[in-house]
Amino acid sequence: MMDISAFIAAAEALDQQHLDQLLAFYADDCRFTDPFQTVSGKSAIQQIYAEMFIHLHEPKFRDIQLMGAATSAPAEAVIGWTFEFAIGPGKPLQRLPGCSRLRFNAQGKIQDHTDYWDGSRLMQAFPVVGPVIGWLRRKIAHSSSS
Repeated sequence: MMDISAFIAAAEALDQQHLDQLLAFYADDCRFTDPFQTVSGKSAIQQIYAEMFIHLHEPKFRDIQLMGAATSAPAEAVIGWTFEFAIGPGKPLQRLPGCSRLRFNAQGKIQDHTDYWDGSRLMQAFPVVGPVIGWLRRKIAHSSSS
């Protein structure tokens, strides 16, 4: 059975030095999906997290909480979180809300991890594409509210 509270604690403490502690919750043949990619295998997931630390300044998952589980021994769970980061030292702190749907195998390891968050909000943090994405989001919001 998956210990959700231990997974949440590991995710909140995640940094480059403690990546293995988080990855211990994943099955070797797990799958990870977010708005930009789908990868299979624990090493591919490790690479995603490692690159996060390379490309973003002080990334952290905050306010992680269990949002739903079917039973006391769930086959899946949904956790909500806020991802905080800056695109570089001295740059403004960005906060991106999202949630993860975690499905567990018979051994209680994460077999399938799907993140749900607004990818355009992440892209708005970057100088070149950010203003274009922001304009597009405002244009769509204005058009749909007319």
